[in-house]
Amino acid sequence: MTPRRGAARDAGPTPAVPAAGPVTGGSRPVLAAVLVSWCALACGIAAKDGRYGAWAMAAIGIGVTAATCATWWARPHPGPRPLGADGWGGQRLAWAFVALTVGIGPLVRHPRYYASGTLATVADILAACAGLLAAATIALDLVGPRRAPDGDAQASEREAVVPGGGRGVSGGRPRWRPVGPGRGSTALFWTLLALACAAGVATIRAAPTPRIDVFHLLQVSAVGLVHGADLYRQQWAPDRASYGVDGLFDVYPYLPWTSVLLAPARLLLGDVRYGLLAALAVAAICARRLGTTTGAVGMLPLLVVILPESMYALQQSWTEPLLIACLAGMVLAVRHGHLRLAVVAFALALASKQHVALLVPLAAAWPAFGVRRTAVSAGTALLLVAPWLLAGPGDFVDDAVVTNLRYKVLGHSLSVPGWASHFGVTLGFGPALVVLVAAYALAWRARGDAGGFCLGGALVLLGASLMNKQTFFNHYTLPMGLLVLTAVLLTTPTPTPTRATPRGRR
Repeated sequence: MTPRRGAARDAGPTPAVPAAGPVTGGSRPVLAAVLVSWCALACGIAAKDGRYGAWAMAAIGIGVTAATCATWWARPHPGPRPLGADGWGGQRLAWAFVALTVGIGPLVRHPRYYASGTLATVADILAACAGLLAAATIALDLVGPRRAPDGDAQASEREAVVPGGGRGVSGGRPRWRPVGPGRGSTALFWTLLALACAAGVATIRAAPTPRIDVFHLLQVSAVGLVHGADLYRQQWAPDRASYGVDGLFDVYPYLPWTSVLLAPARLLLGDVRYGLLAALAVAAICARRLGTTTGAVGMLPLLVVILPESMYALQQSWTEPLLIACLAGMVLAVRHGHLRLAVVAFALALASKQHVALLVPLAAAWPAFGVRRTAVSAGTALLLVAPWLLAGPGDFVDDAVVTNLRYKVLGHSLSVPGWASHFGVTLGFGPALVVLVAAYALAWRARGDAGGFCLGGALVLLGASLMNKQTFFNHYTLPMGLLVLTAVLLTTPTPTPTRATPRGRR
């Protein structure tokens, strides 16, 4: 059967070799830098619930710096090795940082905001249990090398499984590798995902009407779709006096497919946040299908759900989980050769939120996806948005474009402009443009496969968030999700490249 064109770099039959961890011996600690970046960003946004603070800003700076280093180091290697694969010994501190972040993060108490009662306590306990269990799994793998299936412990210390199917001598240094069929890890994954989802349900029930404009505009616009209402002409309460929320009253700042994708959860379950929770679960499942499922590496996909203050983000109804799920589905579809499905997934992301457009050049530079499929995705997204654009072009532009451009710099924004405002400095668009150009240049350097797309995308989005006038908790969660996908791909055997058959031949 002739493989689909464009899928040779990322798709194809996976070699029948034992699952390989990050042990292939490259000298550049890309995976360690990715893990440090995720942890630092998680700590930064949790420090003051996504608002500016000295320690929070410092952690964000560390996270962005680590992602920059990872992208600089991550030039694709020839042969079957994952992009920038590291030795396990150099990763121990990074993995320990991950264990501390997911284990201690849920135990640090923050204001509950709009959640109250017994269910709020249940949500706290469930989130803490999920974090501690994930941390314990990682910690157990940090203790030492795993025993080989044949019982030869010394052999497992001497040899590391190379993704290409061979074995590499580690020079006598202990190497980590997952072994066995991974049944225990499968049960653990689903247990942790169930705990996190149960915590999410308890959070939603404990905060039925959060006083944040995002929740109300999503709730009202999702119902309005059924009645044919134009969400760019709606208001979110009968009048401002009865609204009771500071923020947007008659402005829909997103692209319309955010509400379209969340409408089933609103209509069936009464709350759009169930849709956001389902999106997080879908993202975790897609990430798991991308990579190794045993040991510490098997915990990586859960990082899109288990992070400090993840339930706070769900309570606030922030929409980034939709984008993470779409992009995870896109990467998974490409890896398995389902390129039409990948085009649809990317189109849905583009039709849901404006800043996904920053990923268009990176998708075009990814050989397995390419310029043509990127153009088809963009065109499909335009068609998906067209009904609202044609129904009221002025309203659409005012809400989805002008409103976002006219935002003022806020002092509590977790970004460089927010930090600079404390010193009376106002930064224009120039510095942001310089940062974005530099991020794209580094992303171009790392291009080549799915890992390069995810890592480059994370860096570009981090650059945009770092230099944005209003950046808070949710803006960093999308690049964090891409960092999780990058880490999963870095610990996964690269599928065997398949030579594409020239057109006209069978």
